[in-house]
Order: sequence, then structure tokens, then C-alpha cells
Amino acid sequence: MADPEAGVQLSDEADRVPLGVLITGSPAAADLGGGQCTRRVSALLVRLGAGTSLVVLPAWREAIAVAVPTEHLLASTGLGMAELPNARLTVLINPEALHDRDLGLRDWCAGGPPSP
Repeated sequence: MADPEAGVQLSDEADRVPLGVLITGSPAAADLGGGQCTRRVSALLVRLGAGTSLVVLPAWREAIAVAVPTEHLLASTGLGMAELPNARLTVLINPEALHDRDLGLRDWCAGGPPSP
């Protein structure tokens, strides 16, 4: 595929590679459909930090890590720092979110299956 402005030839493979960037529409577009739906999903802890931890929500975007305050994870789950890396975490999210700031992460739980 050619980009006429840049004069650069891009491979057709570039069209098929998923990117880790989400581009949202206007704020009004996010308000369509009324209320938000929620879904309990698995959360995979990929980095445990003193202030901020990173989790991946495969049911939402499997290639995007979402920042979560570590203190919030500890308080919500009742786990200690040593227990958190091995915990099976789930969280309620808005599965229609286009950006991580719209996920509405809440009700973190350790153990228990996500909803189907």
C-alpha cells in the first residue's frame, strides 16, 4: 500500500497488524446507548509496583496493560503484597470501553471465575 503524501511504500502486512493504540470517537459517541453494561473479567497481573501495578484484561484488550494503584488492589482484595502475584484476580469493567480510562474498574476480587 502506498502513502502518496510520504512517498513511502508500506507492505500489505502493515494493514493486518493490530496496533496497541486505541483511537476514540467524540465524547458524544461514547454516550450512545444509554447506560453502561458491566462484566466480570479476569485480570492478569503483569507488574506489581509499590505505587502502581499493571494488569492485562484479556477479555477487553489482550495487548494493553492497564495501570491500577497497588494500594487499591490490596485494599479491594484483602491480599498482601506477597499474595497478590499468585492471586486469580477478577474485576468488573465496562466491556464497551474504547479507552482504559473508560473501563470503570471496580469490585476487584481474588479467586472466583469471571462471568462467561
